[in-house]
Amino acid sequence: MSKNFCRYSATGNTFLIFDNRSGELSDLPRETYASWCKDHQVDGLLFVEPPRGEDFDFHMRYLNADGGEVEMCGNGARAILHFVSRELKVIPRKDSYQFSTQKGVYWGKGSENFPVQMTEIYDWNKFNVSDLFSSSFSYYLNTGVPHTIFEVDFLKEVDLQKIGSEIRYNPRFEKGVNVNFFKVIKPNEVSMRTYERGVEGETLSCGTGATAVALSLAKERGWDSPIKVHVPGGELSISFDCDFEKVYLEGPVDLLERSSLA
Repeated sequence: MSKNFCRYSATGNTFLIFDNRSGELSDLPRETYASWCKDHQVDGLLFVEPPRGEDFDFHMRYLNADGGEVEMCGNGARAILHFVSRELKVIPRKDSYQFSTQKGVYWGKGSENFPVQMTEIYDWNKFNVSDLFSSSFSYYLNTGVPHTIFEVDFLKEVDLQKIGSEIRYNPRFEKGVNVNFFKVIKPNEVSMRTYERGVEGETLSCGTGATAVALSLAKERGWDSPIKVHVPGGELSISFDCDFEKVYLEGPVDLLERSSLA
């Protein structure tokens, strides 16, 4: 069983990425995956798997830090684009890649800032979440995974662990929800913190969360593209067209380590 991996950071979101085209790392106990995340202090695991159709270059499988598989990870998609284009020599290097996830189809580039087109944008304000936290702006949006969004005046003072956990497990969300708090710096620029389900705590970055915040402000406040989102791990940029048919997430990606599991 090949246990070679690359450890990545995508604006502070950290991952172990494996070449799992052989399938040897599939269907292990959930506790095993969780222990890999804990031992290496990462937010999740990414697996490059065989393409599911002739139109795809590969399949991306993502597991959170608790070992559970979830639908999508924006920063993870950008990290896996680096891995596929720079580290995994068996897949021809291209200007762009098409890949599948648990429920979606995505496109991305193996170039600077590794932009990925966010193709799953739905359930615009499906839930009224204003009762969950006192805020001048609240919103719900699914950007591949579900997100709640709240505007605050004092971002650093938010007790993210306590409040985020309460909202994450609110029974109206069948599979839980991610929780984002943001503060406006100026039009088209915000700071954001995220409580992420599956990690059950704050992460230094959340690409799908940044996308959700940016698009909710574009839709409700008329903000133009692109929108900058500052997260504890760095800066993300979200660009989009007027109909939100083409939405792109981009930001720095760094290879931290090449290693192997013990």
